[in-house]
Amino acid sequence: MTEREEAAVAAVCRAVLATSDALEQACEELCELDAVAGDGDHGLAMANAARSIRQTLESRPPRDLAALVGLVAGEFAAMGGSMGALTYILVDAVGKAAPAPGSKLTAHDVARLLATAEDAVGSFGSARQGDKTIVDAIAAARGAADDCASLCASPRETLLKAATAARDGADATAGMVAQVGRASRLGELSRGTADPGATSFAIALSAIAHAYAEDRARA
Repeated sequence: MTEREEAAVAAVCRAVLATSDALEQACEELCELDAVAGDGDHGLAMANAARSIRQTLESRPPRDLAALVGLVAGEFAAMGGSMGALTYILVDAVGKAAPAPGSKLTAHDVARLLATAEDAVGSFGSARQGDKTIVDAIAAARGAADDCASLCASPRETLLKAATAARDGADATAGMVAQVGRASRLGELSRGTADPGATSFAIALSAIAHAYAEDRARA
C-alpha cells in the first residue's frame, strides 16, 4: 500500500471513530425513540456496536479498507435483529462500492454511494421513501447529493448538505405512519415520533461529513 493509500485509510478510520462517538452520545435519544414501537434498546445496541468498533480501531487498526469495512459491518451485524442485519448490508454495500483508497473523492461519488445505500437497504427490507424507515433519511441525503453533483459542488459541501438533508428526512418521519416493520402494527399511534433507524443514519452521516471537512481543513 502506498503512503497516499495509507493516509486515505487513516482518514476513513477517523471518520469511523467520529461516528462511533456520535452514536454513543446519542444512546439515550435513540432509546427514547425506539421505546415507542420497540424494546427501547436501539440506542444501547448502536452504542455497544460503536464502542466495540472504537476499541478495536484504537488497539488494532486495520491496514486496508476491506478490513475496516469488514470490522464495522461485522460489529453491527453482531447487534442481531433486523437492524443489525440491515446495518451490515448497508455498510457492506457501501464499502464494496467505495472508491479505491487514495483516489480523489467527488460529489458524484458521494451521490453514488448514497444511492447504493438506498438500494441495498430498500431491497433488504422492501421499504420505500415515505414508509417511516431509515430509507427516508438515506433518500433525502441521496437527493441532496444528486443536486450537489449536478452543480459540480465539492465533496465536502456535498457531504455536509447530504447530512443536513438526512436529518431533515429523519425528522420528517415523525409525521408519518409506519408502513413496514414492527412499528407498522401501531398504525396511527406510530405518528408523532421520528424513526430511530433514520435518526441513527442521520447522526452517523453528520459525523462522517464533519470528520471529512476537518480532514480537508487540515490538508
